[in-house]
Amino acid sequence: MKQEHVLIFGGNGRIARSMTALMLARSWKVTSTIRNIHQKDNLIQIGKSQPGSINVLNLDLRNLETSDDAKKIIETVKPTIVVFAAGSFPNTYTIDRNAAQRIIKASTETPHVKKFLMISFPSSRRNAAPWWGKQDVQNWQKEISSYPDIADAKIQADEYLVAMAEARELRLGLPFQAISLRPSWLLTGPSTGRVKLGRTPTLGQVKILDVAAVATSLLARDDTNGWYDLVQGDDCIEHAVEMCVKEGIDCFEGEDLQRI
Repeated sequence: MKQEHVLIFGGNGRIARSMTALMLARSWKVTSTIRNIHQKDNLIQIGKSQPGSINVLNLDLRNLETSDDAKKIIETVKPTIVVFAAGSFPNTYTIDRNAAQRIIKASTETPHVKKFLMISFPSSRRNAAPWWGKQDVQNWQKEISSYPDIADAKIQADEYLVAMAEARELRLGLPFQAISLRPSWLLTGPSTGRVKLGRTPTLGQVKILDVAAVATSLLARDDTNGWYDLVQGDDCIEHAVEMCVKEGIDCFEGEDLQRI
């Protein structure tokens, strides 16, 4: 099994914590950033009796003023994978857009980082998805109008990841997996192990543990790339990921790459 070193920004979030447990079970090394140092012991406990190892860094993402600030962290940690799982309603543009973009820039400019995964959501789009029906479009418009700042910040971050990944490959000639995982409304409770991944309806629900399992599965492969929308469904997770890869599904479809 290939070992990875994952740097997770927003490490105490529900998805990030669940991802951490699954990654440690794969013998991966995880470095997790947290804003509140009092969260450290709980995160360290996730690593108990796991074959992987965990390290915790105290970091307030509001203090990342430039991409160089982010690059210093990345060059110190030396991860092969970077995950952005942070989010903040009180500080939407500061965290969901600015911090995300600075970390994306630093990651794509660092040769030893091979993969980047962003936690976003299906309504993070400029245009209605071509596979949506009329009700989906109405739901998407309602979501954007209900959460205008978060929708705007997330789409700017998602687009920036697309642009910077393409620039990285042109500049360095190195492969780079830029993944935006876009779960719908989150549910607590046991994992179902079954999802619908790829071209999904605008709205839905999905268990946090299933989101974490999909994210880890996407990162465990070397052939995943693009936007993946995610809701509850009937496909087992590994099969859902395999079919997205086999069918070349990328939910960026319908967006304007030239404008970005």
